[in-house]
Amino acid sequence: MLTDLVFLYRAATPLVSVYLDTTGTVADVPPPVRLRWKSLRRELAGTGAPEAALAAIDPLVSDADPTGDTLAVIANRDGLLLLAHLPDAPMRDVARCGALPAVVPLLAWRQRQFPYVVVTTDRLGAELLAVVPAGPDQAVRVEGEELHITRSAPGGWSQRRFQQRAENRWQQNAGAVAEALTKLVDDVRPRLVVVTGDVRATQLLRDQVPGRVGELLQVVDGEYGSLDAALAKAAPLLDLLEARDTTATLTAFGREMGQADRAANGPAATLQALVNAQVSTLLLQPGAVTGDAWFGPSPAQIALDPQELQAMGVGTPARAPLVDVALRAAAASGAAVRLLADQLPDGCGPTGGIGALLRYAG
Repeated sequence: MLTDLVFLYRAATPLVSVYLDTTGTVADVPPPVRLRWKSLRRELAGTGAPEAALAAIDPLVSDADPTGDTLAVIANRDGLLLLAHLPDAPMRDVARCGALPAVVPLLAWRQRQFPYVVVTTDRLGAELLAVVPAGPDQAVRVEGEELHITRSAPGGWSQRRFQQRAENRWQQNAGAVAEALTKLVDDVRPRLVVVTGDVRATQLLRDQVPGRVGELLQVVDGEYGSLDAALAKAAPLLDLLEARDTTATLTAFGREMGQADRAANGPAATLQALVNAQVSTLLLQPGAVTGDAWFGPSPAQIALDPQELQAMGVGTPARAPLVDVALRAAAASGAAVRLLADQLPDGCGPTGGIGALLRYAG
């Protein structure tokens, strides 16, 4: 989740981070978006943002991608470092200039992204689409045979013969779909396969896929005849999957805290674990974390008190929000990150909004 962003922490500072709501953008950016950017641009300039960074962002606002609801940009005096068009609108515009990039909004979106497959099937075949956040989507169409595909009712002995031939053909077509789906699953490694379509066809498909595919299947009631409709039905299932992942992380954190074993709780303990490269998963409640931290040239040089770093030989420690300092260290050590909701049941989350699961006990 963070490894491909390490380069941002090595870039020249200051860094300008912008997440701009472009909801409803069409070919020409509506005046409200341009006006909001103008206001944010003025604020950024007032906090020391390099003009070269702001100038690099200007044309992106004018040419905002109509398929995305958020323009996400990180830039410095050398120009653009990161550009993304995210499909979800931010809760609010973000514009910040500082010693470290603001990546929480990007990570929050990434955390909801899973490779998954949607299938719309009938007794003739199917359309399959693998959605791959880190690469191009993959579409597959399976067209079965139509001969005797519908049951006829000629009467007498012939009726059973025609019915059986139709049933055999349905099973053959479902077998072809199952084969294509299995190959797609093996290629993409999805977390979920959402299936919709003809009731009989979905049942035949379920019966013919191998176990490793069957355990991923989620059949959605209703015969949705298009991939777009199936994708819409998949969205809440993906939200549920993210929620389950978060619950599993919190459960593990609570268990390790109870054993006083492989967990760190609170800012001081978590930063120390990051210094020691012990962290396997960093837990963050961004809205609950307050205050700043200090850091030096090395990602392991982090502390809540600048004097600690000065004692380590860091002449002039830099200052940044605690969340961003922790993320920089996590990125350098290859730790995963799990962002948590700002509101959690009492006693469920880490103290001060920050904690960690550890690779080994301290």
